[in-house]
Amino acid sequence: MDTYMIELEVAGPFAMFARPDSGSTPISYPVPTYSAAKGMFEAVAWLSSVYINPVRVEICEPIRFERYITNYGGPLRKPVQIKGNNNYQLIATILVDVRYKLFAEVREKLIKRGRDDPRKKKPSSRRELARKFSDEFNRRLENGQTFHTPCLGWKKFVPSYFGPLRLDTNRDESVDHLVIPSLLDSVWENKEVHPNFRQNWKISKGVMSYKFQEPHHAQ
Repeated sequence: MDTYMIELEVAGPFAMFARPDSGSTPISYPVPTYSAAKGMFEAVAWLSSVYINPVRVEICEPIRFERYITNYGGPLRKPVQIKGNNNYQLIATILVDVRYKLFAEVREKLIKRGRDDPRKKKPSSRRELARKFSDEFNRRLENGQTFHTPCLGWKKFVPSYFGPLRLDTNRDESVDHLVIPSLLDSVWENKEVHPNFRQNWKISKGVMSYKFQEPHHAQ
């Protein structure tokens, strides 16, 4: 099956890609999760018959964490707090001054259809669909068109830049030999909540792959 590559650059003053194991005082991963990266691409263009598969992220600024405190007024408050319309302070560890380059594959989704199904496409038309989608994605990204405002994890953390790759942006190779013990891969499976994790995921010379990696064994 033919695939086409799409890419984008995103930067911002704050980012939060929460580790599920950090509980009520969330701590960010150093990079976007697979689902967060996928969401950024789909903010630009989306088609039900096309699958966007993020393949890697390049870290283009040093990784910096800062403490962040905000008043939380959402549904996870205790019932007495909700009843009294009281907020509570949420303490988090977020990323600051981030810049990433994201890369993804585009291909048509495989949908099994009967031989006489009029919706069944010829191989040439399937290839054409993926190519046209990638062209449309690049056009919309260049023009700054999105279906909704992209974010860096939390919706309040909007990018300061979101667009095509810039020639003066390079990956930071000093971010090296970094291992994430447990990286959230996806939350849903077959339309049900079923979190999947990737163990001991490596970042080397400013690059992390979302694809298969050889197992890393801690020293």
